[in-house]
Amino acid sequence: MKSAATLALLALALPTFLTAQPRASERGTVVQVLNGTTVTVDFARPVARGRSPIFGSVVHWGEMWTPGANWATTIETDRPIRIAGHAVPAGRYSVWMEPQRDQWTVHLNREWRLYHDAPVPTDRELLSFPLEPRDGAHMESLAWYFPVVDAGRGELRMHWGSTYVSMNVETEAFTWTSPAPEERRRYTGAFAFDTNDPTTLRPMQVTITVEERDGRLAGRWGRAPVALVPVGGGEFRIGFMRNGELFDVGDEMTLRVLSRDGASVGAELLWEGRVFGEGRKVR
Repeated sequence: MKSAATLALLALALPTFLTAQPRASERGTVVQVLNGTTVTVDFARPVARGRSPIFGSVVHWGEMWTPGANWATTIETDRPIRIAGHAVPAGRYSVWMEPQRDQWTVHLNREWRLYHDAPVPTDRELLSFPLEPRDGAHMESLAWYFPVVDAGRGELRMHWGSTYVSMNVETEAFTWTSPAPEERRRYTGAFAFDTNDPTTLRPMQVTITVEERDGRLAGRWGRAPVALVPVGGGEFRIGFMRNGELFDVGDEMTLRVLSRDGASVGAELLWEGRVFGEGRKVR
């Protein structure tokens, strides 16, 4: 006869056992940050299991199909983006596709909580656009992924069996507000640092310049132009430029300008909130 303690342990374990059941098409999630915008695709992953071809057979030509299984695949963005050149406001949407031999049609629907075989409400459609299917390596379980990610943009791909479709995802340009004109004077100057790089611990000597240019604060890391993105209290994230365009703004490192009587007197470099370099004002 089981003891009371054993029965209690079985009772505690039972809900976990019941909720952890396997499914023929397990859920998957892909999360990608682009230019500060978080794009999330939530989907189930049906398995080919020797069925070939997938499209035109398992998924019929012209069938309205959610690229997954069970609950509809969804795409969510916390800021406005463009998908395949089409504006998509911040929000969550169900994803549907109509495969044909030479061209597929993708539909985004505002009604995101739909089962895979439920009627898709046409009056809730956000947009639709065509895509060209392509041949690729065999993908046994359906997958969504980003094979290419660059500053502010990426390629989103749906791939199952030997077929995939790709769509470009673009974010809005990264913008920021410069300090008011009366504040800018307290931050301008050139600051010489002689410290160690916090990532490599190697010596790092650099002069960082803060100056007014075109009605806003701008900077230079040595001779290279950088953007200064305010975070408050005289502190700035450093944005690096490529061909005149902003391509990287890190959260880890910031520049803090120290001021007295409305003018700069020095500066500090911080890594994850901790000072790792003190800058001497040289002009």
